[in-house]
Amino acid sequence: MKRLTLIVALLLAACTKNPYPGVDNPTQGQNSSQDKEIIAYIDKRLVEEYYWLDEVKDRNFLFDREHYKWSEYLQHALSKLKTNVDDGYVNSSGKRSFYSYISEYKTSTRAEVTGFGMLLHYTILLASRENNYYYFIVDHVYPDSPAAKAGIKRGDMIVKINDSYITNSNYSAHFTSIQANTKQSIRLSIKRQTADESFETTISKGLYDASPVAHHEVIDIEGTKIGYLAYTSFDSSYDDELLAALSSLAADGAQELILDLRINRGGSVDSAVKLCSALMPSTLEGSTLCTLVRNPNNQRTQQSSAFNLEGTGSIFGLDNLTVICSDYSASASELVVMGLRGLDVPVTLIGTQTEGKNCGMDVTRATIAGKYLEFAPITFMCLNAKGDGDWGEGIIPDVDLTKENNGVGVHDANYPMPRADWGDEQHDIALATALAKILGKGVETAATRCQELEYYPSTLSIEAPVEGIRLYHD
Repeated sequence: MKRLTLIVALLLAACTKNPYPGVDNPTQGQNSSQDKEIIAYIDKRLVEEYYWLDEVKDRNFLFDREHYKWSEYLQHALSKLKTNVDDGYVNSSGKRSFYSYISEYKTSTRAEVTGFGMLLHYTILLASRENNYYYFIVDHVYPDSPAAKAGIKRGDMIVKINDSYITNSNYSAHFTSIQANTKQSIRLSIKRQTADESFETTISKGLYDASPVAHHEVIDIEGTKIGYLAYTSFDSSYDDELLAALSSLAADGAQELILDLRINRGGSVDSAVKLCSALMPSTLEGSTLCTLVRNPNNQRTQQSSAFNLEGTGSIFGLDNLTVICSDYSASASELVVMGLRGLDVPVTLIGTQTEGKNCGMDVTRATIAGKYLEFAPITFMCLNAKGDGDWGEGIIPDVDLTKENNGVGVHDANYPMPRADWGDEQHDIALATALAKILGKGVETAATRCQELEYYPSTLSIEAPVEGIRLYHD
């Protein structure tokens, strides 16, 4: 379906003018000497290691190296290929987005971030059809960030920004001002979904630590201790925090684990392997979680790489895993699920069908023409121990929370829109359902709440950033 949708969308797009720069609208005039030097670097890397490098060799005469800035050139070049349908997708507006990227990077690998400290959900809800007002929904708040100190929580609705309602004409600018921290301060009117409560607050940009370990706790239900970990990105610079959180859950007596990856769009292969190694029993020590298969003509990296579990049994020794997912769950998140299933570990998925990204990038950094550049072309496909890499269409959940007849008696048509903070089993249907599946009981806490949920027409959205499985090289 993904491949068919992509082909149909490309055919439709070919009949209309593409309004996006770097595809059909090159920069006017000749590019600079700096652009030419970086473009030459991109060309060399594509022909040496891109997964579809054979077609690059055949069709690179179509690449315009004279009229594109370096930051636009990669998308232009890849759009001239026909066989690389797994590198990205075509969105509803007909724009082709690629997983491959080249961008500038900061020389430090990890540092405190300056901003408001919150992430917004990419679907924007229609609050008033009569007045055409919309709500933003808070997807995550980093601990000790300015947003957290202002009392904002995951699931909160932003009703006004700087005393202005969110409308069809201003939603994009308002979204950017928060998500990209483009303003020094903002005043927000907040409505909390889990209580009859509204408040206003002013937030100024400040320093915070952007750890992907969003929340962890042990939930004790009638003597059964269930660990819960919300993890937002496979960021290898935070592996120590991830392992510390898992160790804390194990020390507190967790007998089962719910891994919440519903907003985790992927990241480091190494981090995914470390996570699975920490969860699995020692009987799986040395087992192959995944194999990365490259083009046999790849000139820079060996044709395939096996990633094996190491240090199993040192933290947990689980014989099964429950994962909360959504259509935002991608790449390394999907690798965890399919990698463990390849080792015959039962993995129960709660949520919606995942994005579907079974390919990844060898990421390298270099200084070219005075710029610190990170280049990440798609270079490999990912297979589990059974040779299965067929999740390019996404992984179907065991319980689809958007459907009425999902076998658990509760659903939320707006899922994965957040309704409550991390760990709130009384208001978070996904967490309540995961707990119920583990305990073999009905979803009592969520069933009552579900009947009270207000349905919001989702008429606007912001395109989520493209991310993927990354293997970093020095």
